[in-house]
Amino acid sequence: MSDQKEKDKLSENLKRIRPIFKKEDAVVSSSFKKTLIATDIHGDYHALEFVLKFAEMKKVDSYVFLGDYIDKGRYSVDVLNILFDMKCKDPNKTILLRGNHETRGLSPWLEFGEDLVNDPKLMDDSNAVFDEMPIAAVINNEIFCVHGCIAGFDNETLKSISKKDPKKYLWNDPGAENGVQPSPRGNGIYSIGPDLVKSFLKRNDLKVIIRGHTSHTEGVKCWHDNKLVSLYSGIHSDSPEIRAAVAIAKGDEIKFYYFRKTRMGFEWTDEKKKLKLK
Repeated sequence: MSDQKEKDKLSENLKRIRPIFKKEDAVVSSSFKKTLIATDIHGDYHALEFVLKFAEMKKVDSYVFLGDYIDKGRYSVDVLNILFDMKCKDPNKTILLRGNHETRGLSPWLEFGEDLVNDPKLMDDSNAVFDEMPIAAVINNEIFCVHGCIAGFDNETLKSISKKDPKKYLWNDPGAENGVQPSPRGNGIYSIGPDLVKSFLKRNDLKVIIRGHTSHTEGVKCWHDNKLVSLYSGIHSDSPEIRAAVAIAKGDEIKFYYFRKTRMGFEWTDEKKKLKLK
């Protein structure tokens, strides 16, 4: 669990960062030469440090995180402080999207809630900041980034996305069947078929969707003829069979880099994956 010093720092960071998020639209844009994309850090301070050192080595010049910074791991507050510091230092170069754990329905009830159980004001202030976070990002006018998936309604555009009603973008998943299908996650949550993903991309002049949200052991899972990529950067097991991944977008190419957890820490694997934007 995070110590009191980190909680005090979070209190100050929330004051600094709320006006920054408040100025940002629900969909933000980023156009840099080399962008790191990561998601679902889930309170793993050491994994975040590992990824940021890798990004520095690769000389990336911007960052997009797809949400779920808190819960599951032991250091939710520490993770928020690192990312909020980055955002406050250079708001244009660090994009922090909202995940389904950064919501009032989840944040008080899991590990983050346990951390702040004796500080209800800090929890309220955190949720007030989460409410202001952007929902999606467009990288280099081609890559649509979101935590969950698209909403899946007719004629859906980027302008349809709102901070006031983000649930589907934070909770939905890709699905194998065309159209909108019910989700086992619960009411008001859906699986989005390949027909809707492809029409959304075409309608909005985009090439690919990168999303997080779904825990899987591969790190990267491609859907719908590589039009949607499910990325997962969180890892809580030292089994060699379980991998996490991050992406680096540069020009018309996205490269995926895999890592795994060992008893000694984290290590990158030799395998890489490339996706050309067509």
